[in-house]
Amino acid sequence: RSWRHCLILLLSVYVLDVPVKGSLSLLYIESILFIITCLSFGLLISNTTNSQQTALLLSMMGLMMPTLIFTGFMFPLENMPWIFQAISNIIPSRWYFLIVKAVMLKGLGFEYVWKETLVLVAMTVLLLTIALKNFKKRLA
Repeated sequence: RSWRHCLILLLSVYVLDVPVKGSLSLLYIESILFIITCLSFGLLISNTTNSQQTALLLSMMGLMMPTLIFTGFMFPLENMPWIFQAISNIIPSRWYFLIVKAVMLKGLGFEYVWKETLVLVAMTVLLLTIALKNFKKRLA
């Protein structure tokens, strides 16, 4: 996944002329954290489902659709009803999207994105803990 991230970043800079105003190393570190969060979510899904098809469907419905709708990527969160804004708080992509906008487009440093980073770390720890507990139950 990290090579894909590098490719997307290179394409956005050199093909789409999107400037990287902030720290590239901070962007990579935050991206690695987001990838680990997504992998933790995938591990949880694979531990709770019985078939590959169910896991694929659940990950599409649990990750792809909410990512497109509830992160502010397609529609501004401020214009959504409060219930959708509340739902967006439990989606890791929302927090990563805020980090990318702050670091890449606004040139802000870690002191401005530490709260979003903390949310992603907490989500990762929570998802990994639940996934590992489910994994131990499946082994027993």
